[in-house]
Amino acid sequence: MFALYHTLLTVVILLTLPVWIWRYFTTPKYRGTVLPRLGILPPEPPAHAPRIWLHAVSVGEVMAARALAVRLLETFPDHPLVISTVTRTGQQVARERIPEANAFYYLPIDLPPFIHPLVRRIRPRLLVVMETELWPGLFRVVAGQGVPICVVNGRISPRSFRRYHAVRFLTRRLLAQGRLFLMQSAPDAERLIAMGARPERVVVTGNLKYDQALKSPDPEQARLLAARLPRPGQPVWIAASTHPGEEEILLDLHKRLLTHPLAPRLILVPRHPERSAAVAALAHQRGLAVQHFSRTHGNWDAPLLLVDEIGWLANLYRWGQWVFIGGSLVPHGGQNMLEAAACGVPVLYGPHVFNFREISEQLEQCGGAIRIRNGEMLYDRMVMLLENPAQCQAMGAAARAVIPANAGALERTVQAIQRVLAE
Repeated sequence: MFALYHTLLTVVILLTLPVWIWRYFTTPKYRGTVLPRLGILPPEPPAHAPRIWLHAVSVGEVMAARALAVRLLETFPDHPLVISTVTRTGQQVARERIPEANAFYYLPIDLPPFIHPLVRRIRPRLLVVMETELWPGLFRVVAGQGVPICVVNGRISPRSFRRYHAVRFLTRRLLAQGRLFLMQSAPDAERLIAMGARPERVVVTGNLKYDQALKSPDPEQARLLAARLPRPGQPVWIAASTHPGEEEILLDLHKRLLTHPLAPRLILVPRHPERSAAVAALAHQRGLAVQHFSRTHGNWDAPLLLVDEIGWLANLYRWGQWVFIGGSLVPHGGQNMLEAAACGVPVLYGPHVFNFREISEQLEQCGGAIRIRNGEMLYDRMVMLLENPAQCQAMGAAARAVIPANAGALERTVQAIQRVLAE
């Protein structure tokens, strides 16, 4: 299985090499990461103690891992923590949000010749992988050196399950490399077992995102934000973590809302800040004045604030009367809605939230969220919230109550990791 995977991956890399070269020279986010992805690492003193290696692919996984990273450092002070990511934005957020970590790396191409140098550099005592990122090359190299692998906050969406289950004769061997799989829910655990994981290695511990949402945003950042972005006198709504295909709809709706007597302002936060110029062009095409967050220093005049920097969203939620969560009007699967709920803000999202199915259902059942079918329904619900502030506040309070009621995964996860390290 591993030989087949390595061969196919090598062929794909060779066939797509011109594309990656073109992206390197035309897209800033790919620059500066080529050598680490090839396993070529800068000189560094050897580690004096075995480390805990935490792997989080991108921004969402890093944000979910923040509280876990702090607890690992507190619980295992003799094991320095290192963090790896795949994306550049994930790396940036990890360095900003988890500065206590001992070192930060990019995960190399998932082939043993590229993985081995990083494993030798880190000398891990344990590999902790966030949210069921299954890397055959990484798992084989790490497990081959006798290092236990723990998948935490694991989830398997129905769509992913159908793909994995079709090749379960392959996934069974891959999952055999894992020592422990800590899953978000019973359905996630059942899907993983059906894919070939050993039942005794699969445990339901809950979703770390609830525990992370309980954590108060950085007070220093909140102070800086308050000085940089004054609250306007009119209502504000937030479009968070938006994706291509959604901004056009949301900007059209905002233009309609500006004709309402209460005329709310919009804070629009693209999922990937490097798309800010393209989103600004869409707004200009609709005659909407845009103010860029990076150029905001104590004033906010335009009807649309475009957030072109990462790391501010958790604090920005408090500026909104309601929040629309992106990645849900298009079939992306949605984005994390718990941080908005923790701020006591009503949550709206589209029909495509399969990556957050349980969370979205809980928020809807308690009356803290509204699932909309299309742009027209979104407009109607936003007008309703705009004209009924008491109902808006009640929805926000209901959304906030969901968070502590479902917390506890952090403690269960740390206890499970303690048992693995004690073996």
